[in-house]
Amino acid sequence: MNSESVPDNEAVESNLDFYISYAGQDRLWAEWVGTTLMEAGYTIELDVWSWLPGDNVILAREAALRRAKRVVALCSNRYFGGGFTEQEWTAVMAAAGRGQGGRLIPVWIEDLQVGQLPDLLQSVQPIKLFQIAEPEAKDRILNALAGKVGPSGNSDFPGSAARYQRSQTGARLPGTHPRPAVWRVPLRNPDFTGRDDLLVSVREALLRGSPGVAILQGPGGVGKTQLSIEYAQRFAADYDTVWTIAAEQPDLITAQLAELGVDIGAANAVADAQTAASAALSALRDRQRWLLIFDNVEDPDHLLPFLPAGQGHTIATTRLGHWQEIGHVTAVEEFSRSESKAMLTSKVTGLQDADADAVAAALGDLPLALAQAVGVLQAGLPATEFLRLLDGQATKLLSQGKPRSYPASLGASTILALEKLSASHPAAAELLHLCGYLAPEPVPAVWFGRPFTRSENAPPLPTDIFEATHAFNQIRDLGLARLDQNGLRVHRLTQAILRDHTLQNQTAYLQAVIALLSTQTPPDNTSPATWPQWSQLVPHLLATDLAAAEDRLRSMACAAAHYLLLSGQTDAALTLTTTLHSSWTRNLSPNAPDTLMMAQFLAHAIFDKGDYALAAKHQRETLARRRETLGYDHPDTLNSANDLGVSISAMALMGEATLLNQDTYERRRRILGDDHPDTLTTASNLASTYREEGRRDEALALNQDTYGRLRRQLGEDHPHALHSANNLASTYDDAGRRDEALALHEDTYERRRRVLGDDHPDTLTSANNLGGMYHDMGRRDEAKVLHEDTYERRRRVLGDDHPDTLTSANIRAMILHNLKRRKEALELLEDTYRRRRRVLGDDHPDTIRSSHNLATAYTALGLHRLARRVASSKKTGESKSPKQKKRKGR
Repeated sequence: MNSESVPDNEAVESNLDFYISYAGQDRLWAEWVGTTLMEAGYTIELDVWSWLPGDNVILAREAALRRAKRVVALCSNRYFGGGFTEQEWTAVMAAAGRGQGGRLIPVWIEDLQVGQLPDLLQSVQPIKLFQIAEPEAKDRILNALAGKVGPSGNSDFPGSAARYQRSQTGARLPGTHPRPAVWRVPLRNPDFTGRDDLLVSVREALLRGSPGVAILQGPGGVGKTQLSIEYAQRFAADYDTVWTIAAEQPDLITAQLAELGVDIGAANAVADAQTAASAALSALRDRQRWLLIFDNVEDPDHLLPFLPAGQGHTIATTRLGHWQEIGHVTAVEEFSRSESKAMLTSKVTGLQDADADAVAAALGDLPLALAQAVGVLQAGLPATEFLRLLDGQATKLLSQGKPRSYPASLGASTILALEKLSASHPAAAELLHLCGYLAPEPVPAVWFGRPFTRSENAPPLPTDIFEATHAFNQIRDLGLARLDQNGLRVHRLTQAILRDHTLQNQTAYLQAVIALLSTQTPPDNTSPATWPQWSQLVPHLLATDLAAAEDRLRSMACAAAHYLLLSGQTDAALTLTTTLHSSWTRNLSPNAPDTLMMAQFLAHAIFDKGDYALAAKHQRETLARRRETLGYDHPDTLNSANDLGVSISAMALMGEATLLNQDTYERRRRILGDDHPDTLTTASNLASTYREEGRRDEALALNQDTYGRLRRQLGEDHPHALHSANNLASTYDDAGRRDEALALHEDTYERRRRVLGDDHPDTLTSANNLGGMYHDMGRRDEAKVLHEDTYERRRRVLGDDHPDTLTSANIRAMILHNLKRRKEALELLEDTYRRRRRVLGDDHPDTIRSSHNLATAYTALGLHRLARRVASSKKTGESKSPKQKKRKGR
């Protein structure tokens, strides 16, 4: 943000007088300041920042700065507790500094040291509101801000104004009112971390409601109770009565309300519980500034009889149920990773950031589990040992660190809920046990609608989709999992506890998992239409022991690896193929069909990562093994031959690539037929090598024939057809048929974006080629935008050293050179040249192209000696980037 991004005319046209920026824990201060300003006729808007170490808490949102004439910053130690930088304050001051007296008004709500403030803020006179009475505080802020009379009309203040006008009590100045006289709230958790966004959501839900009812909903261990306690403690000054009720057993609610009735003087101590509870609710209906917290309500019907009307607030925490008609529902989720790490590193002395990240990931960022982990790690257990024990002894390990602020350990509360489920719905309990051996990802109900083989000792699982959805609902209603349109999702810590609980029957559950997954293989992993099904299946497949898997799972693992490759998930594919190829080589044999299939996909992944030479090395070995064990004409052997042709072509070994592609093409035509997708894959690759050798007529004829056949066989949107379309468009371009080339490149790019996504490597290839065409046709602005976007996406998706990224880097450097940004261009060209020499070698055409471009840049800067040194004596060929890609695969 800078001053030019906030033009004066926008500020003048704004109807918003003040934008109030504050730290979440200072919400009551923000409400008091906001109400005070509104009563004086100003319009306001509140903002809040959630902050943890490393967060930026100072920068105001650009849109708000545009709307607001002035910005009020409520300054406290908490406000300056984040990782703001001097540059960020400079931006704020630049945006806020226009107009008489400046637009940024610091309001101190507690005593601060000037040294705590950013340098730019130290010169701004603050308004100090701390340690003074409320009338004086109002006078100070209104007098200091006077000079413009605020417009009349409705305020944007979120909810509070209407409430305070209705109650005629106004907002209370924080610090001037003691804790409520009627108070039953558990002790505050001193380790409470983050959650400011949730607390603000609860606050606004309560202020807007009439009466205000906020429902905190989420599974066990996410911190619902802790959140309700923190709300009560943080906003205590705004209430006269705060009362917490343990509501898990509905029969005990009446007695706890009766105690409240006696405490507030609405009932006599000798009255019966029902009479005293009714008196308490009746008294609350006539009072203001009260808060009831019903903790762990199991059913909305248990709460309804005890909801007072009137101008007070009610919070209910619950794992389950449908509450939308009762109050505003706030979903309480796990911590963010930054919140998890902040909690761990602040409480465990010496815990490294990487270890904290690993522990948080293993615990799924569950607040209760993290609190228990703190207790264990504080006892001196190394993080690495903690992670090892967590895998097989989660219940015992976490019970060692039970925090005082939680009523029960995660293991105890989970087992208790599981026992309830087993007693009322045994089949649902068995399904939940099974989920303990799957991934912590959604399990679709439709899986149970497909018949699968069940062993004699298999658990009694649902036999159709209706039984499955019923079981899902029972599991969800006890807070043991989340349920949505994608399926049932069990938290990884709950899974660990379930595995501990079912250790004696582990074999039966593992066999059931294999039987279930074996029936879920989608029919075709090359079609994007099936990829959502693969996306659901693969995490669960990877959660099984594929290293020692039986035949049917090994076949699925191979298909899953192929899916990961085709869908552009190269890192996941490389990890999977590396692990399984190594283990299957040991456990089966190097020549076993599944081992060789995984070897093929391993080489494919290595190629996609940009290491063409290493990929070719693996492919030569796999081809030799398949020729020896399967023969030269076996389809698997031809798969290896096809892939090797792609790699050696990328290495610019064109003579060898053409011969191998011709042989593979003729064999596939004879064995599989002219129209088989594998035959057409090799035909497209052969056409590419023809083009790169300058045999353009042959390339054009073969590309046209291949594209036509693929469109008929697979459809225009199939990735293989789009690959062929890309190659044909580039061949049209070479042949001077620019209009046809442009139309086909544009169509292919848009189809790939729609079918594969903007970040898929194939989409980025089309973007690169289309950008090249735009440049050659004089559409330089469009080319620049497309190339720069492609370069940034390739860096993020493929990495800085990938040959495709280096192609984009070279193009970007030349764009900078043409824009006369010569020094930037030179730095990028030098870096690209170094990387290409290391990745591709000195003799690769792309490296030679880089040397030529670098020499040109040196010459333009008058560095002739350097230009002569780097200039290659070899032909540089065309300066265009490669436009065609070869297709690997089966």
